[in-house]
Formats: sequence, structure tokens, C-alpha cells
Amino acid sequence: MKIIFFIFFSFYFSLNSYSQEKKKIDIKNADFTYINNEKHPDYWRLLGNVNIFHNKTNMYCDSAHYYSQNEKIIAFSNVKIVKEKNLNLYGEKLNYDGENNIAIISKNVVLINNESKLTTNKLEFNLKEEKIQYNSRSRIINNNQDIQSNKGIYLLNKRTYYFLDSVILKTENYTLNTDNLISNEETNANQLSGPSFIFFNDKTIYCEEGYLYTNSAEFFKNPYIASSDFTVKADSIYYYNNKNTVNTLGNVVLTDTINNFIIKGGQADFFEDKDRMVFQKNPSLQLISNLDTLFITSEIFENYQTKGDNKLLSYNNVKFNNENLIGTCDSLMYRTKDSTITLFKKPIIWLDEYQVFSDTILINYFDKKINKLYLFSRPMIISQHDSLNFNQIKGKKMVGHFSENKLSNIEINGNGQSIYYLSEKDETIAMNYLESSNINLVFKERKIYNINYEIIPQSLTTPIKDVKEKDKFLKDFKWRISEKPFKK
Repeated sequence: MKIIFFIFFSFYFSLNSYSQEKKKIDIKNADFTYINNEKHPDYWRLLGNVNIFHNKTNMYCDSAHYYSQNEKIIAFSNVKIVKEKNLNLYGEKLNYDGENNIAIISKNVVLINNESKLTTNKLEFNLKEEKIQYNSRSRIINNNQDIQSNKGIYLLNKRTYYFLDSVILKTENYTLNTDNLISNEETNANQLSGPSFIFFNDKTIYCEEGYLYTNSAEFFKNPYIASSDFTVKADSIYYYNNKNTVNTLGNVVLTDTINNFIIKGGQADFFEDKDRMVFQKNPSLQLISNLDTLFITSEIFENYQTKGDNKLLSYNNVKFNNENLIGTCDSLMYRTKDSTITLFKKPIIWLDEYQVFSDTILINYFDKKINKLYLFSRPMIISQHDSLNFNQIKGKKMVGHFSENKLSNIEINGNGQSIYYLSEKDETIAMNYLESSNINLVFKERKIYNINYEIIPQSLTTPIKDVKEKDKFLKDFKWRISEKPFKK
């Protein structure tokens, strides 16, 4: 007897527990209910203002079929699902599986959740897991964002959307095309994955991994910014909308397609409201030319953009070179409007064996090739004759002329002076000192081929043994070979 009672009690307890765990569908209301207990005891036909309750969720419709044995509902017309206060789901047809707590709504589906609104043709709602997913083209308006995708998942407890396949996000400021997008309603944060394009103003941002926030964004994995004028690539790009700044880090490359130059560096900061870019961490500039590209390096580069003009500034330990010249200075400015390069603070240029320097040097870089070289204030040309002696030319102003990027001649205008050493059988025999108001040096095969004088010069030749040490050098002479940079 005790054994029988124990078995019965165990069976009853198990059955009762099961019924508690698995609550049956509750028909709260129907204007008309049709039941045939003899033929179909497990089937109910519900008509008019139908209200069904299950798993803390109310379901409404105009009519429904209820299959009590399998706990299934097929509902039609004005279907509405209410989950707590913030979630309302609408459609024209509902298939509800009470055993698995899954509702499938189709035709003109609308989901209202907090401040978001989703429209689609069909979706699945797992009431137990609080998970909504869809596999047809949908649109959601959420926090001033208009998002479309072919597939999607929404987790109610995390307030997070997963948009999949051909995602388009539109805001007041930009449009995003991506493969996958994760959007959180609480943080207003969007996570991108896969090839992604962001279009804003006249620019495009590309990345394969990124994050969009209310006033900022982060882009990784092959990111770049492109416009009709330029392209910027980097390892990572950070955008701050409230500061109008863009920070780029790692292998930064700016390519200006209009002015045909490239700037590289380890870091670059863009200030959009000032049209200013600052490059740091071993920056370099390439002025691209079919004839001979000019390479420039320094500690800092700045690029100022104005309408019809770009101004590039280079600071601290500036070095530059191409096939025909090498130079250095403290600061440099390149302007695209007039194609000029200006060298400041102890600028010096080496044209093969000739050292050329002055207080300021201006290079005319028209049509991406060197056309003229202007030397202002105390210009001088020096070349080494032998281990002890140097050929020297100076004047008030000098102008160098180039043909196909090669030096053809240099004009010395005003107060021309020169020291030139004479040799015989590889032995220096005399020094010639000359004065002339205007001197023209003609170059051939990168060497002085001829010297022309507009006015007959005053000249004095002295045997080398009679030359005094103080007479060997013109004023401001300085041999600066130690400053000559290596070509890159």
C-alpha cells in the first residue's frame, strides 16, 4: 500500500510540476467561440475581439483557430502582440506555437519597440528567449536612424539589433552601406563588420570593421577616406563630429589626385573647420612627376586647403632630393597655386658637385618639374677643387634655369665675385679672382662648361704658392658637406 501511494504521489507531483512549467494558452476573450467536443475536442474557433494570453504576452486578432492539444494558434486580421508596455507587434496573420513559444507574423508586419519602428513582410518572435528575427527585406526607424536589411535579429533583453545582408543605414549626416551592423538602443552605438561604405558631404569612408557613436566613429581594417580631390589611408581612423577632427594612425598615406602629391606618416590629424592637416611621426612628401619625383622629409608636415590652392608646410630638419638635386633646410613651403617651393632658414642645395646656398631659396616647380631656381640674399656656389681649395661664386642674386629637370645655366646678377683654381697635370698651379656685375654659368653634362660675362671682368691670377690663406675664401664661405643628406 505504501509503495502504491508513493508511486501515485510521485506521478501526481511530476504531472503537476510539468503543468506549472508549461502553462497552457489562456483564451481571455472572444465574442464567439465554436467547439465540437465530439468530433474535434482539441479545436476551438474564435471570432471577434479575440484576446489570447501566454508567457506574459497578450495576443489580439479578429479571428483565430486554437488547437489545444498542440497549443497552437492560427490568427487572422488585425493581429497584435503586446509584450510588456514597450513592445507592440502588428500583422495580418499569426502562427503561434505555444509549446515552443514561437510566434510567426506575416503580411504588413510592424514592430513598435520603445522609440523604434520596424516594418517587414514576415518575422519570427521567440517569446521565451525574447528574440525577434526576420529573413525578408525590412526597414527600421530608430533614434533618427533609418536602417534597411535583408535579415535581422533583435534581442529584447539586450536591446540590441543585428542587421544582416545588404544593410543600408541613413541619418541626417551620412549614409552607410555594410554587410553586417550591430545596433544598441541604450548606447546608440553601431558596430560594422564586412566591407562598409559611409557617404557624407562629398567624401566616402571605407572600412571592414568599425564603430559609429553619436558624435564619433572608429574605423579599422583597411580603412580609407576618399573624395574627388584626395584619398587618405591608414591602419585606423577616428572621427569626432563634435570637434570637426579626424585622427589617423599607422601607415598614413594621403594621395592628392588633383595636385599629384603624396604625404606619408605614422600619424595625421585633420581639422575640417580649418581645412588643415598635420602629419607627424616620420612624415614624407612626394611631388609626383613623370620626369623626376621630388622627395621631402621632415619632422612635421602641415597641409592647408583653400579654394584653388594648397599650401604645404614642412618643419624641422627638412631634407629633399630628386635625381638632380639634394638639399636641406629648417622649413619649407610648397604652394600648388603658383607651383613654388620656398626654402627658409639656412637652406642649401647640392647640384651634383656644386653646393648652392643663400638666406632664402625659391624653386619654381611648374608642371611637376623644376624650371627655375631663385637664390635671394647672399647666394653662393661652391665646389671642391682639391683637398685644400674650393671654387666659389657669389653675387647679389642668382637664378638657375633648368631644361627637362636638368640644370642648364645660372645667372649671377649684381656684385658678382668668383674664385677659380687652375690646374696643370692634376696639380693646382694658380688661383683666379674675378669681379663682374653679371655672370652666366653654362652647364653641360652637369658641370660648368662655360662662363660668360656681360661686362669685361676685373681679374687677378695669383700663383698658388703666393696665395694667402685669407684670400682663398669669399665672404660667407662655408663648406657644409656634413649636412648633405643621403638620397632615399
